[in-house]
Amino acid sequence: MANSLLTPNDILSVIPGQITCEGTVENKLKQQLSIRNYRFDRTEVLIPEMRDYMLVRWESPPAKLGFRGSNGWLEQQACPDNVTILARGEPSRWYWSDDIQVSHVYVSESAITKIANEVFEKDIDSLNIDHSAVAHDAILAELMKSYERECLAGRLGGELYTGALEMQICIHLIRDYSNCKLREIPAERRMPILMRKKLEEFIVANLDQCISIDDLAEVAGFSNSYFIRMFRNDFGAPPHAYILERRLEMARSMLESSPDTPIKVVAMECGFSDQSHLTRLFKSKFHTTPYQYRKNRRITVHF
Repeated sequence: MANSLLTPNDILSVIPGQITCEGTVENKLKQQLSIRNYRFDRTEVLIPEMRDYMLVRWESPPAKLGFRGSNGWLEQQACPDNVTILARGEPSRWYWSDDIQVSHVYVSESAITKIANEVFEKDIDSLNIDHSAVAHDAILAELMKSYERECLAGRLGGELYTGALEMQICIHLIRDYSNCKLREIPAERRMPILMRKKLEEFIVANLDQCISIDDLAEVAGFSNSYFIRMFRNDFGAPPHAYILERRLEMARSMLESSPDTPIKVVAMECGFSDQSHLTRLFKSKFHTTPYQYRKNRRITVHF
């Protein structure tokens, strides 16, 4: 089934026209969305099932735009910066009375599902966005234009900027155009013992590294939202709080067992950004600084 879905690279095989801006379809790396601009000939066309959601921003719209729905042909008037949405996995039939110029943003299913999981803080059983022939949606149009400009600009911080815009586009689609079915997770659901042990071993082995929710969820084999709830049920705290607790305990242990190790080295090996970061959090938990804690331990040992 997946092999038969129309990809962005296949658009010109079904719609006559030409690419006016290559965009990021060919060279997208970490991006979950991509862009490409076209000039299409006047035509009537059956667009097969798409792999991605396709957002169309009208730059030079036709005098007449037709969409064939369940009740027959529906003729609409599109204006510049109106948006048309094509659902993924559903064929659609269209016609336009004149040559047109459009900007496309392609949204992958994985991107919008991941954002939906985070928005609802639950796993998504299903998420559907239906075809929308003409949406007078100034917010979505501006997000698409901003995303296109930033993708093509190649400016400092561009990856972070485009990532933020991708999230905004997905959230807007979820809020205004989607139908979601949520999966309920029993509050008392517990992790298998072996999985809990595997997570504990992973955390301990990587305390000197940055440990993300993505890393932990991958080890457990769950989506992020499901994992966070399961983790809290089993460990009694969110992942970041549990990891911080383990880092502080490791630091305390090193201060006791390695009295000659510089405190800045202890901080680094326990995953803190620097000595001051360790000192602030250590004092918050143990009501003393690492230096004073080690000094007091030496006095206690001598007595």
